[in-house]
Amino acid sequence: MEICEHGEIFVERDDDLIFDHTKIILRDADDEYFYAKTNQRMTRVFGINGLDTTTRIPADQIWPLANPKFTRAPDPLPPTSYLKRPRLLYYGLDDLDCGNNQILTEVEACEVLKRYPHPNIAPYLGCIVKEGRIRGLAFARYSVTLSQMLKDGTPFDRGHCLCGIEAGVRHMHKLGLVHNDLNPSNIMMDGDNPVIIDFDSCKREGDELGSKAGTDGWTLDGQDQALRENDLYSLSKIRAALMKA
Repeated sequence: MEICEHGEIFVERDDDLIFDHTKIILRDADDEYFYAKTNQRMTRVFGINGLDTTTRIPADQIWPLANPKFTRAPDPLPPTSYLKRPRLLYYGLDDLDCGNNQILTEVEACEVLKRYPHPNIAPYLGCIVKEGRIRGLAFARYSVTLSQMLKDGTPFDRGHCLCGIEAGVRHMHKLGLVHNDLNPSNIMMDGDNPVIIDFDSCKREGDELGSKAGTDGWTLDGQDQALRENDLYSLSKIRAALMKA
């Protein structure tokens, strides 16, 4: 087995957050997933052999059934592709259908965007299907996010970048889609050209947002519907970040 995710879980006690355990997601040679817990902190080195028990995660609780109409990704995937798998770290803590719903939300949005491509939206290659269930989504690969370029102070044409992001958002809105999670970490850079990614919060305009929507500091608080205003607010925050000296 290999460790593919791990994170510390905290619980509230006496108005304070206290470390409870470290949760680990593992994958075996058959591409089956398991979770385990340990009372060791992530700052300490821990290995698989030190885990008391591992529990298999049932496939039907994390991978949704694939609609035959969904685009299948090329097999094998081209080396220029990126395979996105859902995070499983919070399996067992939230609604068990949450992961399924997020995958389907993203696939449904991406199928629309694939029919109507745009240079400022990441090309979707299709979904990976195993035993009738969606195991991941394939996209074109890019090497750096706008967030990283801003952090590193990398020079680029910020005005051109902003125009590209706005063009991508307008295209989505014309298709009746709202991204709902625009921020510099969800924008890849291909030279000076921005490419919007991460559509697991993307919904039809007017739809309920559900449990996955927005990033603190970049999206409107208290929104429960997919409205254009959500993206326009995020754009205003991105515009301010780009225009900083």
